[in-house]
Amino acid sequence: MALANGGISVFATVILAAMVTRGLGNFAHRDSSWHSFLASTAVFLLALATIALTPFDVAGALCNPSDMSKAFTWQPIYWITMLLTWVVCPLLFEYEASGEFTVVQRLTTAIRRNAVSGGSFIAIGTLALLSVTMRYNDALGVVLMAAANAWGALLATFLMGYGFAAVPRELWRLASPSSQLRWLHCMAVAMDEARLSTQFELQEVISEARIEIVTRSVQTWDPAIERAFDVLQLTLEESEQLHCELTHGARNANRAEGGIHSSCGSVPRGGEDASRLPNLVELHRSLKQSAFEARRAACRWDELVRQCLALQDLEEQMYPSAAELAASWEGSCARGICQWHPARSFWHSVVTMWLRHLRRWVLRVASFMCALLSGAIVLAQVSVPLRSRPIFLLEPFFKDCAAGSWMAHVACLVVLGYMIGASLWSLFRFKLAGWCGLYSGHTDSCSLLWCACMLGRLAAPMCYQFTLLVDAPPTAFRTMMDEAYVVPFVSPFFDMACPAFVGALVVCHVFGIYPRLVQILRLDALEVDWTAPPSAATVNELMEEGRRLVERERRRRSEDRSLLEMARGGEGGRVTVPLRLQIAALIEDGTLPLDWNAHSPP
Repeated sequence: MALANGGISVFATVILAAMVTRGLGNFAHRDSSWHSFLASTAVFLLALATIALTPFDVAGALCNPSDMSKAFTWQPIYWITMLLTWVVCPLLFEYEASGEFTVVQRLTTAIRRNAVSGGSFIAIGTLALLSVTMRYNDALGVVLMAAANAWGALLATFLMGYGFAAVPRELWRLASPSSQLRWLHCMAVAMDEARLSTQFELQEVISEARIEIVTRSVQTWDPAIERAFDVLQLTLEESEQLHCELTHGARNANRAEGGIHSSCGSVPRGGEDASRLPNLVELHRSLKQSAFEARRAACRWDELVRQCLALQDLEEQMYPSAAELAASWEGSCARGICQWHPARSFWHSVVTMWLRHLRRWVLRVASFMCALLSGAIVLAQVSVPLRSRPIFLLEPFFKDCAAGSWMAHVACLVVLGYMIGASLWSLFRFKLAGWCGLYSGHTDSCSLLWCACMLGRLAAPMCYQFTLLVDAPPTAFRTMMDEAYVVPFVSPFFDMACPAFVGALVVCHVFGIYPRLVQILRLDALEVDWTAPPSAATVNELMEEGRRLVERERRRRSEDRSLLEMARGGEGGRVTVPLRLQIAALIEDGTLPLDWNAHSPP
């Protein structure tokens, strides 16, 4: 029996690892480094394993409180996850973002930057370590666990406080395409400005790098400097190609005219100054960072436009045809299935029925259920600091296990999955995340590492809060996490501050108090991406401007599709190219200046 259980565990681990690897592979950019992808995959796998195993641990304790012989061994999973999320991934993040030109220099810079950023945590940890050394044998491990759990619990508190209020509201808006469109049109204005800002910044850094290379001194030869210029030249070419893709073929006038007649930035150029390695390192880092930000902003903008276009078609009752649905399928297997007419017709009927009849009601029911679940979790969290029995509306599903443990497993998985899902959904809507995120086929190495770090750091603290809410008998996971209680101020922090603060944040978000508090306290990193302005006239202006931006993007995409269709079906090799693309090609060749329209006769 033990051998069979071990085989099932190994098989489930292999399946989960394959799913995580395939999923991250679909998100990762083709230029992502293999070591960053491997570290991110390991963190995702361990974090998801922690989330998946916690309900089984809790359900086992609920069904058989006295039998702990089958408890999980959490120590390896927890400490490997902590090592990856607090040491390996931050080092790789700084390594990928570094502007150094050799592996040793990049690694040294990554270690130095992480040491500087973690100096305050080291000081606090040293004081806590001294306070518990005489009372506990494994003092260092306990302090590390307490510090990591405190950080994760504090972040999870802000995320759950927003997610429990915003997720039901978001699902309710999604049920009405017109309501969601108004919201997205207002967001489109701010997002388009941010996207253009990142492109302008990338253009300026490209100009600086081009001038730096063109005006370099060749009187003295230094292998380190030559290697630096070679790497900078390669990064510059990749950045120029990215800028060309993001701007749809339009280059800046400085580049088209040779790129040596403007003065951008404050990097010293020419003679000996151009050979100073620190200047090249800083320029290289700025170039890489600007390219990352521009790509992420473009991906976020494309996703918003895609949502707007889909909702506009849905509002106008323009449903996709069977051919359009078949063309959207990816993979050789899916392509083979879509060639079978009955399968294609059946899928088209299912999608049409979903969009026309089921979508609105399913989303509203889901919004109502999420609101109930949010209220139940908040009531349970508020009752924890009172040292009373948690007020949990889903208690019958946890306590009544007479029919079998599967009900407890499902209930635990649903509640914990909702807590984790709402927190991760909220994470990418706070300005704390910046432009980091998971973008299909365009996620760079730094974004992968950042997302992996956040999931790995949130998984254990949130699972621990879940065990406190359920009020189950002591489980193996809770027993391990309770070791951090010997550290001063950690027990009150977990038991009182965090759960009560979640309820207060939910109330602030529901009644619109949170944005004003953040502005008063000047906590910019904790602001939500977009908050509606107080004036109704301003909202209407933003909606109209956002609608014009989306319509402009629809026309541009329609022109690009027409060009592709004409290129495929042109007769005699002659293809009619739209005038806009002809002008972009002339600017690219340098035949026309960027301000060509200003030289036209009146």
